[in-house]
Amino acid sequence: MKSMNDVFNEAVDYGAEGVVPVGTPVGVEKLSHVHRVFNAVMGGGLGFAVEVLEPDDFRRAVEGFRYLDLGEVANLLAELVDSYGSSDYDVRKEEILDGLLVGALVDDAFRRKVSQAPSDFGFDGSVLQDPAAEQRQLR
Repeated sequence: MKSMNDVFNEAVDYGAEGVVPVGTPVGVEKLSHVHRVFNAVMGGGLGFAVEVLEPDDFRRAVEGFRYLDLGEVANLLAELVDSYGSSDYDVRKEEILDGLLVGALVDDAFRRKVSQAPSDFGFDGSVLQDPAAEQRQLR
């Protein structure tokens, strides 16, 4: 059976590739969409991400952030992408987004969601027997 770390890394890989195989559990799929945009933003900023990714990548990432119960990030990202390059683009909101995306935000949201809905990530619940060990693996 895969560990939480394996599943997390699988989602990161799918996000980097931009392709999620058919039959992938919904939680892994949503997490991979989040990573597609999150990693681009962290690697080069929102402007870079907007230039290199497709609008559908952002739509799916917004859905993924909402799925992970990160609604504030989802709403801010959607607003910024919609207004990017226009006169009503608010750089202060981009700074707020940057502040929200620091640390282990996605990792922590992933762990919370796995504990709420393990089957969404392909787990039967037994993976949660030692959550402290899993947390140490992810850090």
